[in-house]
Amino acid sequence: MTEDPYHPTFTAPIPPPLPLEERTAWNAWWTWLWAISLFLLWQIVLTVGMIIALFATGAVKVGDGTRELAKAAMDIAMDGDVVGVLAFSTIFFICPLCWLIGHLRNGWTGWEYLGQAKVRWWQWPLWGVITIACSIVFSLIAPYLGIEGPDPSMTQMADSTQFPILLYLGVGIAAPLVEEFMFRGVLYRGWRESRLGLWGTILLTSFCWAALHLQYPFVTIGYIFTLGLVLGIAREKTGSLWVPIWMHALNNGLATLSMLGM
Repeated sequence: MTEDPYHPTFTAPIPPPLPLEERTAWNAWWTWLWAISLFLLWQIVLTVGMIIALFATGAVKVGDGTRELAKAAMDIAMDGDVVGVLAFSTIFFICPLCWLIGHLRNGWTGWEYLGQAKVRWWQWPLWGVITIACSIVFSLIAPYLGIEGPDPSMTQMADSTQFPILLYLGVGIAAPLVEEFMFRGVLYRGWRESRLGLWGTILLTSFCWAALHLQYPFVTIGYIFTLGLVLGIAREKTGSLWVPIWMHALNNGLATLSMLGM
């Protein structure tokens, strides 16, 4: 069919593609807000669980005085089985919320925000060996710094547990998951893209993580801070949240098995 020169076919111009929207993380102040919210929720879950445990175990009764309540709360807080169950329960509150915080940010999925880069197979044993090396070095120098064996509070929990698997699930599995989702997940992503940059983020997340463990001696807190630096480096080098989770779980798992005498 020949085109009519008096009535040429009109072809609408194709508009240029829209530029891709640059995705950004929550800014530093929003990340602080999320950090506070996550911490408060974490403590609320533990507190409510502790209250339920106090009444469920018969440790307190309606009408008990302040002194009795304080003593019962201290006893239940050192019960390895209760601690394990409560710690494990926080997985179902904190981890989904961390994922949701990432998902709510435009341009991100929850897992992308937390860190889901593909990890090469050799990186798993490499970072595992580094974790074990850190633990061995600390165990060798700790006696010269005044630390003799595990912290008494951890020993008390280990001695009180009737079901060691519960304590292991709480300390060796739940704590690494919850803490890493928070510190090397939500907080790392937000602060890493702020003016803090790489080392500011690694230092700040390690400091905040260490500050959660003020019940321990200063030397132990120093080790936790140092391990936090290593976890942050692993998070940066691999791009995956699961590598520091693996390292944290390995560290806590070995410590828990040692306390339980296994």
